[in-house]
Amino acid sequence: MREFHHIGIPVAEKQPDMVYYESIKCWASDPDSTPGRIEYIFFEEGTPITEPVLSVPHVAFRVDNLDEEIKNKDCVVGPIKLPEGVEVAFFYVDGCLTEYHQLIE
Repeated sequence: MREFHHIGIPVAEKQPDMVYYESIKCWASDPDSTPGRIEYIFFEEGTPITEPVLSVPHVAFRVDNLDEEIKNKDCVVGPIKLPEGVEVAFFYVDGCLTEYHQLIE
C-alpha cells in the first residue's frame, strides 16, 4: 500500500502548535490540522537531516514496506529509523522530492 500523507514545507521559523522530534531536531505541524494536509517543518541547527530536505518542499506517502518501496530508488536522505516509531527515506520522482515513510514498532 502507498497512501498520500502530506506535503512537507520547510519554514524559516518555528510555528505555533508544532510538535518536536528530538531525534532529528525538527519541529513539525500536524498535517491533519490543515486543508490539503500541509506539514510545516522547522529544522534546528545540528539536525542530522541534510539537503535537499532542509529547504525543498516534498510530497509524502505512507507505505507498508519501506525497504521494498525504495529498493530501486536513489535516496538523497535515508532511510532513517526514528525513535518516534517511523522510518523515512527521501528521493526524487520526476524532479519532485518525495518521502516514503513506514510506521515501525
